[in-house]
Amino acid sequence: MTDKQVGVSQQGLAPLPTVLPADVKGKLKFGQPTDEDMNVIAQLRAGTDPWKARGETAAESLEALTKLRPFAAVGRLDGNVIGYITIERDGPVPGAAYLRNIVVRHELRQKGVGQALLEHGLSVARDMNRKTLALRVDPANGPAVSFYRKHGFTTVATVVSKKSGKLRLLMSREL
Repeated sequence: MTDKQVGVSQQGLAPLPTVLPADVKGKLKFGQPTDEDMNVIAQLRAGTDPWKARGETAAESLEALTKLRPFAAVGRLDGNVIGYITIERDGPVPGAAYLRNIVVRHELRQKGVGQALLEHGLSVARDMNRKTLALRVDPANGPAVSFYRKHGFTTVATVVSKKSGKLRLLMSREL
């Protein structure tokens, strides 16, 4: 077993241990967010694009996430929140569950955390008796588009975001 070194934590979030277990993905625990978790994931969201690029504050993130709380699941490593996912029962594709957000702490990207969150989200969607999971993503966000394609999502349409007026890829995957 090898350990992975981790750099500086995302600003405003509790620092992670200097050395992480080699099997970060296998050590993750998932659950509903507590009141304290809501503040942590609001900081995480506000410090991550596209919200960071929009200038969204932690308070604005908390307000948005409070509305999504029934659909949110946090991933914890040794009690520390390291990411979250929101899966809604209904979204832009009739009969499909909707992945609204998936966010991983910056220093834990490329270590299997996003995949573990996605796998948890797929399980949640199945528990909702859905056969498909849909999402919207900025086509300019190459890493996100690649991540979703790698995990079986295909582009079904290009749509205009009601919020920003920008183009988004509508992607889906069978469960």
